[in-house]
Amino acid sequence: MTLTEFDQEEYDRNRREEGKNEKAREIARNFLVMKVLTPEQIAQATGLKLNEVLNIKYTQE
Repeated sequence: MTLTEFDQEEYDRNRREEGKNEKAREIARNFLVMKVLTPEQIAQATGLKLNEVLNIKYTQE
């Protein structure tokens, strides 16, 4: 495997991970709008850190 191939694979892996994180943030925003779960429950359901859920909550108010 060449260095260029490794870099491309790492780039692709990072892009997939960022896509998963963005989807989790979108789900957290939806839960916050619905107001049926606590931020702690949203963090647990999405796999996000509580601080990130609270950040989303306070930036959309």
